[in-house]
Amino acid sequence: MIEYVDLAHAQELDQFVMSHPNHHFMQTSAWGRVKTDWGWHGIICRDETGKIIGSMALLRHNVHFFKTCMLYAPRGPICDYTDFRTLRELTEGAKELAKRCGAYLLRLDPRIDETDTAFADGMRKLGYSIDAASDFSLFQPRMCYVTDMEGLTPETLETIYHKTARTHLHRAQKNNVTVRLGTVDDLPRFCEMMEQTAQKNDFEARSQSYFRSFLTGLGDMARLYIAESDGKAIAASVSVIEGDRGYFMYGCSDREYLKLCPNELLQWQMQCDALRAGCRWFDFRGVEGHPVEDNPKYGLHRYKQGFGADFRAYVGQLDIITRPLLKKMIDITFKLKSKIG
Repeated sequence: MIEYVDLAHAQELDQFVMSHPNHHFMQTSAWGRVKTDWGWHGIICRDETGKIIGSMALLRHNVHFFKTCMLYAPRGPICDYTDFRTLRELTEGAKELAKRCGAYLLRLDPRIDETDTAFADGMRKLGYSIDAASDFSLFQPRMCYVTDMEGLTPETLETIYHKTARTHLHRAQKNNVTVRLGTVDDLPRFCEMMEQTAQKNDFEARSQSYFRSFLTGLGDMARLYIAESDGKAIAASVSVIEGDRGYFMYGCSDREYLKLCPNELLQWQMQCDALRAGCRWFDFRGVEGHPVEDNPKYGLHRYKQGFGADFRAYVGQLDIITRPLLKKMIDITFKLKSKIG
């Protein structure tokens, strides 16, 4: 049995997601409050007794020129991924929602390993195509690094670090770099450093209003960390702690102070706090490509490996095109806009 909920009536969905082994904060209504420029729809699937057995939180992105939209379930759906009956019901529920909204595309990207070929085959039978790109072209990174912190404590955490990461951590401590929790009042300086980091690494920095929504929308799950030297903010990071998992979401620094190694201290502090909150996993999120030395992006792999993290490759981005002709027109339009600049 399928039912639909909105942001104001999502308490039951949120409780289900947070208690499920496959939980992810992007599948809660809190993420809908972060993504204020998208709409939000919740789908609940119940069994014959009324018990929730699956859910899907969908963001709606409007394409105004074509009077349509796409529906996207980041790291969703949430259910037993071997239960294809529930996956089918959730898919049919999402397709019905797409019909109501006039959506041209339904997109999912569950956090499930690419080695699970039974899941991939089953989803193809439900009508999904799978994009297994290894770069950052997907909505969520397919290639990630995750540290299993089971059995560790804040006192023993650095024992799993590689020598270079430990050396940099100790250098930051020796140089009296300190870390504190920040607030929205720190966002101007945070965004200033983020712009600098974006220019160095050739990506587009998000706006201050986005980070404000991130911190307020996720509430106690989100934390802003500020690294300081002599009272000046020299680096910063944003993490999320949810259930048994901590996430490194964003990081930035002032290039003039990199020799003080504030980033390693920030990573250590985020992971220590995740351990204190009862987390087993610490998710460093995305990288591009596989961890091989001829990968031009291998430096980011090595950085995350330095904290004892293991490489993970997920199944990829799953799409059902609900309005094929409109999808082609939109793709052509965006390609032309990209060429024009």
